[in-house]
Order: sequence, then structure tokens, then C-alpha cells
Amino acid sequence: MSYTSVQKIRFDDVDGAGIVYYPQYFKLCHAAFEDFFDEAAPISYPELIDVRRKGFPTVHIDADFKAPLKYGDYVVMALSVKKIGKASLLLHFDGRRKRDGQLAFTADITTVFMDLDSQESEPIPEELRSIFKRYLTD
Repeated sequence: MSYTSVQKIRFDDVDGAGIVYYPQYFKLCHAAFEDFFDEAAPISYPELIDVRRKGFPTVHIDADFKAPLKYGDYVVMALSVKKIGKASLLLHFDGRRKRDGQLAFTADITTVFMDLDSQESEPIPEELRSIFKRYLTD
């Protein structure tokens, strides 16, 4: 199962060639991750960060760019979980143009659950682990 979020490509997402500038793809992934928390998790991402002082910083990214996204496009971001470790997640993202379903990019992003004040990793709490398990792929 995957979680989906629709994101609009804005003017500040594109480069001089009129296509999405490659770092902005990672912004799209993170926006989908935040939307996932708002819709699927027991807490919002702002609550996790600001109140609980926990987070999931990225520690590794593998990405492939398949087709361009342009200003004004909508992209359907599909998020799934490939692996759940003690303190880490391997998340998979597919970004498809909404207008034609064309796969625009894929990314595998490894994050680590951490205490934002101590800057130390921690085991993922069960209340979050159980949510991630629902989106675990084979």
C-alpha cells in the first residue's frame, strides 16, 4: 500500500530551462512525508518537530529522474515504506505527472528518527512504527 499526495509545481520550483530544478524533487518528497503525517499518523509533523522535539532527518538519497515536470504541472507523489529499522526508515517515492500518469522520478530516502535537542538517534516509537508498517511494501 502507498500513501499519495498531490503537489503543484510552482514558479520557484523550475529552473531557467522551465523544468523542475533537481533539488526541488526532494522538496516534493518531504512535502508528501509531511502530508502523510497530517493524514495517516496520530500526530502532525509540526507537532512532532515543535512539541515533541523529534524528527526524521534524511541521511541518504538515491534518485532517478525519468521525465520532466514543468511549471503548472501537478505531480502525484506515492510514498511507501521499504524497510523499518530500529531507528531508521527506508522510504520510497514515485512522482507521476497527474495529467498523463508519466513517471517523472523515483527516490529512495533513508531517514533516522532522532531527538532534535540531543541530536541523537532513538528507536522509532511504537505509535509511529505501527503506522509505517501499514505502508510497508514487499
